[in-house]
Amino acid sequence: MSAESPATSEPGSDDPIGVRYPNTARIWNYQLGGKDNFAVDREASDAANAMVMGLGVPAGADTAVESRHLLQRMVDYMLGQGVRQFLDLGSGLPNMANTHQIAHRVAPEARIVYADVDPMVSTHAAALMAGSNVVTLRADLREPEQVLEDARVRDLLDFGQPVGIMFMCVLHCLWDKEDPWGVVRQFRDAVPSGSYLALSHMTDEAHPEAAKGLFQISQDLHWNTPLISRSRADIARFFDGFTLVEPGLVAPAQWRPELDNPLRHPGDHDGDDATVIRLFVTEPTEPDRGVAWHYCGIGIKD
Repeated sequence: MSAESPATSEPGSDDPIGVRYPNTARIWNYQLGGKDNFAVDREASDAANAMVMGLGVPAGADTAVESRHLLQRMVDYMLGQGVRQFLDLGSGLPNMANTHQIAHRVAPEARIVYADVDPMVSTHAAALMAGSNVVTLRADLREPEQVLEDARVRDLLDFGQPVGIMFMCVLHCLWDKEDPWGVVRQFRDAVPSGSYLALSHMTDEAHPEAAKGLFQISQDLHWNTPLISRSRADIARFFDGFTLVEPGLVAPAQWRPELDNPLRHPGDHDGDDATVIRLFVTEPTEPDRGVAWHYCGIGIKD
């Protein structure tokens, strides 16, 4: 699997919203049962699903729904630790419960910035996620200054207070040469100690043949982004400067499944809400060849 990019399939002047080729955000929307997609996206999604199911691997819809449930648990966890500011980077099309909806049920004063480079995403987000303490921004996360130096972001967020930085199912859409680790590092350096990094990322460790096939489909059908599965060790590198909270870097289904009601108010369940932290290990304690396509985790900035 090559992590070097060929010619891109990004929108141009003759195709301003990129309907000629499949679009990763719209494919994700389709997997979640949304309507903000086109025939080219549905055909690409169906081709990918047929390939992985032929290998006995769960299809994209299962992964997409699991990832949205993970988002809810992770936002809920950070709220429980007192975080009231969130940067949702590569946020995608509005689907199911979004970050501000989860946060505002617990803390109406929470402030959320959504950033995505896709023109259709930014248009829909501005229309559907507008509200108090919410900023939707069209910006390229590969150039963090587009987000961090935006006046609307600086006005809304207090970078002297902890921020929850979120890269949910997005960093595997960046080529190695785009240095996704450097992107995360720039956002890390912009927030104070006690901030959090939440991410999920595709891995090839559970389903190597299917991961290779998905990457190839994304190239053969000219998706607007690649799907680059990375190793556990490479995903762990995103947490440089952070300490992973328990249970560490795990499959989504294993990340705090006890938060089975992710929209509950913190304190409504038995137990201690205090952060439990440990250093990550680069290898799992036992092999994981289950259904998961991703590794995920939350780290607290040192």
